[in-house]
Amino acid sequence: MKNHVMFSVLAWTLFSTGLSADWYEATGQAIVEQGNTEAARQAAIDDAVKRAALFAGASLSSTQQMLNGVLQTEQLGVVSNGEIKQLQLLSESRSGNVISVSIRVDIEPQLSGCVGNTYRKPLLLGEVQLRARQDAIYGRLFELGIDATTQLERHLRDYSPTALVTRFSHSITPQQLVYPDTDRLFNDGHRYVLSAAINDLSLGQTTSRFWQQDQKERFFAIEITLYDLFEQSTVHQQEYRTSASWPYKSNNTPLSHSQAFWQMPYGQKIDQVLQAVAEDVQQQLQCEPLLSTVVQVKNNQITLALGEMHGLQQGDELQLFQLQRNPGSPQIKRLLQSPVKLQVTNLNDRNAQAVSTEQQLLQHIQPGDVVSVRKSSGY
Repeated sequence: MKNHVMFSVLAWTLFSTGLSADWYEATGQAIVEQGNTEAARQAAIDDAVKRAALFAGASLSSTQQMLNGVLQTEQLGVVSNGEIKQLQLLSESRSGNVISVSIRVDIEPQLSGCVGNTYRKPLLLGEVQLRARQDAIYGRLFELGIDATTQLERHLRDYSPTALVTRFSHSITPQQLVYPDTDRLFNDGHRYVLSAAINDLSLGQTTSRFWQQDQKERFFAIEITLYDLFEQSTVHQQEYRTSASWPYKSNNTPLSHSQAFWQMPYGQKIDQVLQAVAEDVQQQLQCEPLLSTVVQVKNNQITLALGEMHGLQQGDELQLFQLQRNPGSPQIKRLLQSPVKLQVTNLNDRNAQAVSTEQQLLQHIQPGDVVSVRKSSGY
């Protein structure tokens, strides 16, 4: 069940209490449909609020009322920690039929049992597979898999800040994720794989509206699988469905690589589904720990395949787990928690070095052992 918080918005003013709070700035966009500027303006603010909340560790479901450019007191669904206290509308612009807004929002952190949500977990995004090729003939949408991958990648960067996305040039099926390939991908620095397949692009019945007699309902379905390479298990699997009107009599509909396609009712509905996928990925990953293999042990110092790009900072603490494999079935592994406590002392974008906090010898640690990262209370 979703919690609810209240918005209290005082435009252009700062609000301070005895509790610590953080201000986040974000931008949002929305398309003006049927000349309804106010609805587009509200949608753009909703979009910006959602982006800010996600980066703060909260996730919002919707906003409602707006007056003179400022969000009014309203209930908002929250699925994670963080309470939004105020919102300021900094700027608004319009280019063609797209409205853009910039906001500044005051988010008060709340205590949470969620560990590791400030870190970015490596996610390998496979190309979206187009299974429904027979239906792609309507509108010549044979490249929709590639173009949907591009849209999904953008949404993951915007709406899933705990995912560090790397795009793969080919599709990945769940059946391909088997040992030892899963171990190889994990040792290469990936933790999760997101695979997707479009299963339905079919046309339905002609719309009953007399002014849309050249339109048919067109369906869209995409199945996604989020796979944990380390645990060798599926974290999240779901099929998402939607539909919208489609000009089936037209021989000149926009191709899926164009902005015109994504501004059509059908393209907009697909885009909303892809955004929902990205938000669900965020919910799945934000409380997961950041893991890494030990790359090297030298001079009583270990090197990890993690760095600043993952959100790691000097002083962060590491919990070491030693890896044991079943000799007869190497894909079966055990993790033994080590009493050794480690702390990051040096790092760059992709790698970090750590030493024992108690000057313990590290000769028993081997490349391939696993560390879990947690934020040091002193930083």
